[in-house]
Amino acid sequence: MLEDWLSRWREGRIGWHEADGNALLKRYWPRLVRDSSVLVPFCGKALDMLWLASQGMRVTGVEISELAVKTFFAENGLDYTVSEQCGMPCYEADAAPVRILQGDYFNVDCEPFDALYDRGALVALPPDVRPEYVAHTEKLLREDAFRLIVTLAYDDTLASGPPYSVEASELMAYWPDLTCVCSRSAMDQAPPKFRQAGITEVLESVWTPA
Repeated sequence: MLEDWLSRWREGRIGWHEADGNALLKRYWPRLVRDSSVLVPFCGKALDMLWLASQGMRVTGVEISELAVKTFFAENGLDYTVSEQCGMPCYEADAAPVRILQGDYFNVDCEPFDALYDRGALVALPPDVRPEYVAHTEKLLREDAFRLIVTLAYDDTLASGPPYSVEASELMAYWPDLTCVCSRSAMDQAPPKFRQAGITEVLESVWTPA
């Protein structure tokens, strides 16, 4: 699974990347206390990290691809320093409250975070790995942490991920305190293999505390 992720970055197969950031994040992210710490697993080069930083958040992304990490800083004109933090190399922006831990997410060992933003992690993982991901994520969050999670749902009998379909029942089994606040079509972002398989509907849903 990890090698597939790395090869996607090497080959530029990153159709999930949103050039303008995620509109639903901007719509549903609440006003948290300034300097709240936000965890962004499987962050890639998401511009969402800069948007969260602009809202006064201290952002920590986690990404296994060194290429993705360096691309994030290069494309956004950010100088950075590299150190060892949370058990792995850490790229920290000099002029913005953003750092990216470069390595296997399941090896991250950090102080508990105040909030979670997950658009690309849960849906990137096959069903048998998702419970482990959730358990590890919860260890990295404060008990009262805010959570905003974005899922996709489609007919996975026709095609499989990544990105994977995550049904509402599964999401609520992990986080029963969350509710779906919005769903919209994401067919325009669907990979070509979905259309080729005959999938005509992909729903993107946002989950936050009720």
